[in-house]
Amino acid sequence: MYRRGGEIPLSISGLFSVCYGKQDLIPEIFDRLRRHDDPGDLPEWTTLRRCDSDLKFYIQGRFIGRYDDRGRLHRVQFLFRNIGEEITRRFVLDMALAQTRIFPWFFDPDDNKMTIDARWFRHLGIADTADTISAETFFGFVHPDDRAMLLDAFTRQLSGALDDKWYSYRLRRGDGEWEWFETQSVYLGRSDDGSPCRVVGICQSIQSHKTIENALIEARDRARESDRLKSMFLANMSHEIRTPLNAIIGFANLLTNEEYPSDEDEKKEYSRLITTNGEQLLRLISDILDLSKIESNTMEFNFADFSVTALLTDIYQAQKLNMRPGVELRLELPDEDIRIDTDAERLKQVINNLINNAVKFTDKGSITFGCRTCGNGTTAELFVNDTGRGIEEEHLERIFDRFYKADSFVKGVGLGLSICRTIAESLGGSISVTSRPGQGTRFTLRHPLRQPQPEAEAVS
Repeated sequence: MYRRGGEIPLSISGLFSVCYGKQDLIPEIFDRLRRHDDPGDLPEWTTLRRCDSDLKFYIQGRFIGRYDDRGRLHRVQFLFRNIGEEITRRFVLDMALAQTRIFPWFFDPDDNKMTIDARWFRHLGIADTADTISAETFFGFVHPDDRAMLLDAFTRQLSGALDDKWYSYRLRRGDGEWEWFETQSVYLGRSDDGSPCRVVGICQSIQSHKTIENALIEARDRARESDRLKSMFLANMSHEIRTPLNAIIGFANLLTNEEYPSDEDEKKEYSRLITTNGEQLLRLISDILDLSKIESNTMEFNFADFSVTALLTDIYQAQKLNMRPGVELRLELPDEDIRIDTDAERLKQVINNLINNAVKFTDKGSITFGCRTCGNGTTAELFVNDTGRGIEEEHLERIFDRFYKADSFVKGVGLGLSICRTIAESLGGSISVTSRPGQGTRFTLRHPLRQPQPEAEAVS
């Protein structure tokens, strides 16, 4: 009861206080009620404190004044609800969601508004309007290929058909990229016409899962391709090894067969063929050994300072004897010698391999190799250029792949160029190719003049 004179009953103040922060709201509320001024709902984070104990808890509610015939405040009703447990659960949920990419949402059919967790807008990098957008705006973010599927599921939900399936779709981010999401929803209650009163759901970003899934698919496909190529490699290897071996054994038997004597010219030709096939077999075995070292990461490199002119001249002297009739080997050297920090034997291996490769595909014309500086004098650009048959564009992207052969009728197992790329990268450089069918091919190896020095360890 409210005593005459307008004072706050001592019994109320002695029982509890209603506080916002450190301020007791009861005096102000009663004062407003005396003036017939509705104080409204209690502000958020209001607590009720019992005076006879340390008990306090958060509440929602309001004070309502009752007046007598003369308009005097006669009675005050206090309606409130303990929301301490509710706030605790909400904060625990918010903390849990903050560590995830899960975003709750709900849709009200009456006003066609979709309310989504504010983190959803920030995550996608798009402007939000009080966390609320229309259904049309939301579906405008959905990828065109996923829109019909998601819209159909949403329509069924609005029609009252319960659908608790998960649906995957892509959303356009603020930066224009697409991100994969997954959503599930249910409806709450039904209107008189049977339609849901509200649709609620959650959506979560599954882009990281999609990225891993795509990486696993690519790895699986690469493994299958590698397995296929290795099977092809073993089949080719049997043929490639048997062919020069048969030639070596066959011509060696002819040289030593007394029943079929050979003249000197025939013996020279047999010797040449034995040497040629022996060199082919040696290159094949060397490639296999190099592949084994690459696979086991045991290929060693010994760097030192070398003259490019001397290195390329040595290659020229050896390779000019291997040219086909009608094919000229040319060496182009810079006016001033270039010195590079490299493994000379491995670099020679790459250049020789590129020249040998050019010989296979060049029937006439020339094979030119040499060096020049680029990159403001920090890089040596070594090249091998031929006037051969060239490489079709469809093969250029895979020409450095292991076991890949652009022409299956040419000798080899498709390892040479792959090994060249591995060695070039290990030397700190890179290798590339340009080609035009019928006009020739150019391989370019870019090699740093100086290898990067390891950082000195700090002395404590």
